[in-house]
Amino acid sequence: MKYIFNLFIAVGLLFFTGCATVKYNGISKFVKKVDYPEINKVTKAYIGDYLVKKGSLIEEQVLVVNKPMGGVSYKIPSKTYYGLGKDEKFIYFEPTGVTRGAIFDPFNALAYKLGETKELCVVTVFSATVCYKGDFSLENKLSQKGDSFQQTLIYSGRVGDRINISYREFSNNLARPAFNNDVEYDLKSSKVIGYKGALLEVIEADNMSITYKLIRNFN
Repeated sequence: MKYIFNLFIAVGLLFFTGCATVKYNGISKFVKKVDYPEINKVTKAYIGDYLVKKGSLIEEQVLVVNKPMGGVSYKIPSKTYYGLGKDEKFIYFEPTGVTRGAIFDPFNALAYKLGETKELCVVTVFSATVCYKGDFSLENKLSQKGDSFQQTLIYSGRVGDRINISYREFSNNLARPAFNNDVEYDLKSSKVIGYKGALLEVIEADNMSITYKLIRNFN
């Protein structure tokens, strides 16, 4: 029995294919500017659609495992994994959800292997790596720790000669209710409406849609 157990451990060790030291130096982040729509371009929107958007989105590189992968030593479920850091060989990600076989070392990260060989590795607490091939990719996703901010105007319909516009602010993809406002405009008074520096010329509007031109976006 002891021989079989030792043999099983020896076979398990064959899965360890290299070594890596997890880096916690941060992950790649990207600033995506939002400035919608184009100035002086005739645009159509429906109730609930954004009329105007301006701000910046902070995106970060994430690991997306599309199908469960792994083997007898470690199992990697399909989900999105957020970054820890990187070096010249690997990009490291949080391993939340990964499980291990009873006799295998504890782990502390997933590592996306850079280079021509597309492999995803589990990094153990002893810096050993167990690497697998599978269906996974690097993607950009709105950062959970970023500093994104957006200002928006939303079309809320028309009643008689009046149209309703909703102003909304978002920080890190979360609404800021204290800064929200609903505004009504009388088109008999003016076809040009504005809020917080944004100016729109209303060409046509009904209770289903609005056709307009953006004269100026938010300050």
